[in-house]
Amino acid sequence: MAISKLNADQYANLSSIEAGIIFEYAGKDGKNTGLIFFGKEYEATAKTQDEAFRVLKNVVATFWEVKTAETKLREANDGIRSKLRASTPFRIIVRTTKGDTLRNYALEDSVWAKIGLMPTKKDLERSAKDRKKYIHNAAKALMDALNFRVELPKSEEKPKGEADTPTASELGTIANAA
Repeated sequence: MAISKLNADQYANLSSIEAGIIFEYAGKDGKNTGLIFFGKEYEATAKTQDEAFRVLKNVVATFWEVKTAETKLREANDGIRSKLRASTPFRIIVRTTKGDTLRNYALEDSVWAKIGLMPTKKDLERSAKDRKKYIHNAAKALMDALNFRVELPKSEEKPKGEADTPTASELGTIANAA
């Protein structure tokens, strides 16, 4: 898992097949900047709703974890800041591990002026159990707001005629049970 903040030159030279989730922020004179989340937690393995939800939930959880740590550290040193922004990006690009674009969503054309990735002070005061629930709900709301559910299949379908074949460990379990 890694997060990189990209300046205008770095963002302009970003590969169009870079895997992960990319937040694009509007810059001066059309020179946009970006924030890229990459690593297996942020790279969808298939073009499905479930995978899109998994990676978006991981992004939301990352924002919450970083904000929590930042809040604690700032008690001792107010100059500490994370590279994660509270501002809304104007485009979100989600790419699979193979570099295929799962979703390219332009927020500038959207009715959603803010997507609220940063937790509020009230959110930070929640218990661990409540946090997990609120992170899940925030990711679900993000999926719905960005129309990810409408355009993606629920899960990958197996080709017709392909039977479910048990794995060697499943066969051993079945043999031992008999």
